[in-house]
Amino acid sequence: MENKDSKIRMISSGAKRLLLFLWPFAKKEKPVYNLKSIRIPRTSGRALKILLFLLRTPGVRLLLLPLLLRQAGLPRLRKCHVEDAPVMHPVHPADSKITLAAAKKSIKQFIVSAEQNRESATDKKGANSEKQSLFQPETASDFHRAYLEGKTTPVDVAMRLLDIIRSIEGSAVPLLPFMAWEERELMQQAKSSAERYERGESLGILDGVPVAVKDELDMLPFPTMVGTKFYNTQPPAEDATTVERLRSAGALMVGKTNMHEIGLGVTGLNTHYGTTRNPYHLDHYPGGSSSGSAAAVAAGLCPIALGLDGGGSIRIPASLCGVVGLKTTWGRISSAGSAPLSWSLSTVGPITSTVRDTALAYSFLAGPDPRQVWTQDQPSVDLQDFDNSDLTGVRLGVFLPWFNHASVDIVQSCNQMLDSFKSLGATVQEIDIPDLDEIRMAHAVSFVTELLTSLKTNFKPFRQPLGLDALVNLTLAQQFKGDDYVKAQRVRAQLIRKMSQIFQNVDAVVTPSTARTAPPIPPDALKKGESDLSTLTELMRYAPQANLGGFPAISFPVGYDAQGLPVGMQLMGRPWEESLLLRLANTSERFFARHPPMMRFSLLPN
Repeated sequence: MENKDSKIRMISSGAKRLLLFLWPFAKKEKPVYNLKSIRIPRTSGRALKILLFLLRTPGVRLLLLPLLLRQAGLPRLRKCHVEDAPVMHPVHPADSKITLAAAKKSIKQFIVSAEQNRESATDKKGANSEKQSLFQPETASDFHRAYLEGKTTPVDVAMRLLDIIRSIEGSAVPLLPFMAWEERELMQQAKSSAERYERGESLGILDGVPVAVKDELDMLPFPTMVGTKFYNTQPPAEDATTVERLRSAGALMVGKTNMHEIGLGVTGLNTHYGTTRNPYHLDHYPGGSSSGSAAAVAAGLCPIALGLDGGGSIRIPASLCGVVGLKTTWGRISSAGSAPLSWSLSTVGPITSTVRDTALAYSFLAGPDPRQVWTQDQPSVDLQDFDNSDLTGVRLGVFLPWFNHASVDIVQSCNQMLDSFKSLGATVQEIDIPDLDEIRMAHAVSFVTELLTSLKTNFKPFRQPLGLDALVNLTLAQQFKGDDYVKAQRVRAQLIRKMSQIFQNVDAVVTPSTARTAPPIPPDALKKGESDLSTLTELMRYAPQANLGGFPAISFPVGYDAQGLPVGMQLMGRPWEESLLLRLANTSERFFARHPPMMRFSLLPN
């Protein structure tokens, strides 16, 4: 009997060893791709008013609210199982592959090169380029060189810009990129800049360069209204850190740009100040919420603008307007002096015409800020290998079901750019990113909960003159529980852990920037507002992951759809590795033929 039991134990032990040996070769079940296109009817005008009334009506709201929250996907978030402890802020270790000395050297070399207007092989539009652009946007170095050579002055540029702003505001279909600007303030800055150039004491490449600022950042002498009529009617005590850094470099701070009201939307709709139009097609949205900043850059009113990105609000309008938008690692660029709309999600970043100007602005904006504690522990800012177009060894990750969940024109343009990257030595690997729908909902719960909490600190938000769409969304946000917010932060922790594992095998994750190009503006939305969750989810499909996880991401143009509307590609990278994303995006410009938008202006003499 003992021999028989001994044999059974030996067989059992051998079977276990065999199973352990075969397990790595077993076919593992892939994560289910669970993001779906949402088909919820758009509401506007009278229907939107009725919806808001019903949401506030006792009895009816008890039936309607659960239905809307179920359509939004809240039950899936509540039911998902997450073992990770909650992470309230996406803080990442300050790891760096480059020394402090090398980082400083890379920034210095980049700025010297930009000041001397030297072009790299990836910038030249000639024999070394695969495609020829139909126009070249004016860059910061173009302004700097024009001033040094005496072709124009900051005063001339400021006067030209003011004339353009007045003309487009008075046109039949106004572009409306700016909410506030002041002639005397701008001209005083321009005169001071011109005097510095006359004395040979220029502050550098940004001296005299026009810069626009989203109305979510404090900038003297304007109040910060975040697209409302009530938020803050008095000027701030001081500039936001990012505004101060650009102003101290001599930039002409033009004014405050339009935005989607309280950042609670991604089309750019604003019924209070008027809706910014897309320079490529004036009957289409520019994207939001940094709508005015993207439109101003695309239209040539400034080469650099500031935006904030709490859920794609830099990358989405950059994509829809055919320009470049950078969302940095959370804590890389100070948000001190910004309206507290989403503490744990939002980052300040540049929107520019070219990747070189994105890198230039990034070099001035990034770095520790004594005003904000979570910016202190970060690695040195660098632009290593910015002009290196040899992508040998660069590993790009693609989650195919996610990548392909966009319009045909967008997928085709992004695939073409992927092929271009591969032609320069990059490799493309298939990856799996699980729980994308739970991540989407965790981001939504986090954003609107923080926003509503922030508004309640200073206002009674439901007694303020908010747009109907904002009121509907905030009414839904009231239904989120403390359990929901904590679950969202546990999903955040899980996302960070799983993406860290993915980034051990790839250097960047590639997706389209949006799942559709710029949507048309329904005429009834301009004055009455609208709620269109189907369009919102299409525009936000690739955005929340970088915000919730605190990862850097960049959107850059890679093509146009059949209507001539811009298509953007997104790269999301490891924490603190903005330099790699900028390098890849810079390389893309040699393969991208830029088309001029319908509305485009020049501030410099030909």
